[in-house]
Amino acid sequence: MKTEHQERVEEFMKKAGQVVPARPIMCPNEILRLRANLILEEALETIEAMGFQVVLKPFDGAIEVGPQVREPDLVKIVDGCGDISVVTTGTLSALGVKDKPVLEAVDANNLAKFGPGSYRRESDGKWMKPPDHKAPDIMGLLILQGYGDKYFGQPQHAAPGFDPK
Repeated sequence: MKTEHQERVEEFMKKAGQVVPARPIMCPNEILRLRANLILEEALETIEAMGFQVVLKPFDGAIEVGPQVREPDLVKIVDGCGDISVVTTGTLSALGVKDKPVLEAVDANNLAKFGPGSYRRESDGKWMKPPDHKAPDIMGLLILQGYGDKYFGQPQHAAPGFDPK
């Protein structure tokens, strides 16, 4: 099942000439690169709207949020969060994945992190999951949505120039 948000995102994608497969499938690398660039661009714009610099560490190439260098802009932060939602939901759509069951599973899993043994990390305030915490069964959700070959159980990947319709 798709959320109304995903339906609107897919309407935009189709108008833009983007492929929206009917079931989960690994799309070609050029589509993955487009989706990665869109996600990165929107995330960086949102971090900038929060007033922070993004810092590339010189030795290991890690990226981290650096110092706050300007006042946060509430309007731009909210716009950025909306844009991030659009591009990540569009990525699910480009992969043929219905978002509602995935979001429900991830939300339930996040709430389960508050079990015995969980704690707030002092260094950054992040809530840490208990040691026996299990990740959501994303593969199970993909299989329920039609991922994999019906006869051999192999994941289906898109060939170059694919048209999954």
